Amino acid sequence: MCCCDKPTVNGEFGYKWQPNDAPMVRRPNAPELHEGQSLIHDEPGRCGGLDSHCHHYRVVKWYSSVYLLVRHGGGDECFRLCTTKALLDTLAALDSSPRYWMLNSLYHAYGDGKRIGTDQTNNYWRTAAADGRIKTRKLRGRNAVKVSVEPKAMPLES
Repeated sequence: MCCCDKPTVNGEFGYKWQPNDAPMVRRPNAPELHEGQSLIHDEPGRCGGLDSHCHHYRVVKWYSSVYLLVRHGGGDECFRLCTTKALLDTLAALDSSPRYWMLNSLYHAYGDGKRIGTDQTNNYWRTAAADGRIKTRKLRGRNAVKVSVEPKAMPLES
């Protein structure tokens, strides 16, 4: 839990993990750039109403796309952002803190969408398996199998 006396960016003096700790500098821990990626924005973790010291964001251009690189306690993640000039102009117009919190919001919205989509897909297949509606068929002459889910049977009206 962050106990900084004022909003603090990683790399600045003032970070405190516990209330009785002496203020110190928390080292930024940026995700690594890969070959061909060019750095557009680098936003180290910080606090200010929310403890986000463990999330370091980088916006990079990779070929013709823009990606958000994230490093946090669970490792590194990377996903593609919208490639419009309007997004890049918007991010460039923001100061560091508003840009950081916007990237934080995008990251968490992405994570929520990914989790919800996975949960829905898992539930779809789990229900189909419980109903015995999953069908498999070996494709002739190939080392492949076709897997499908039969639609739910409609109840017959009397």
